[in-house]
Amino acid sequence: MKTFAEGSALWFSLVRKKSWDYIGFCCINLLEAKNRDARFWGKGYGTEAARFTVNHAFKQFGLQRIFLDITEGNARARTVYTKLGFKEEVRKRRGNWIDGHWEDIIAMGALDDELNGWSCILTVASCE
Repeated sequence: MKTFAEGSALWFSLVRKKSWDYIGFCCINLLEAKNRDARFWGKGYGTEAARFTVNHAFKQFGLQRIFLDITEGNARARTVYTKLGFKEEVRKRRGNWIDGHWEDIIAMGALDDELNGWSCILTVASCE
């Protein structure tokens, strides 16, 4: 089952029990960390993709806040998200056991009115 599920995501809708009013959603991503490909690191692809995604979420979906979690050892991700205007909000100490040691989980958030002066239409190439 583990091999079958790797690379998948399981989405849940959150609803009120009695009225079935939609509240939101949550997701479990089943990724296999050893399969990440370092050939693409440091070329700006992650920054460009994150910038497009965040802009799309704010502009097209009208979100006022986006949040994410990273592990403290993921310096590249933290650099990208900080560059996009995300700020550390919460640190979950020893929240993740990875490669034989504990790492903190860092929750970061960005607000629609705090973007770092960049804007983008709906094409990645037009991001500034």
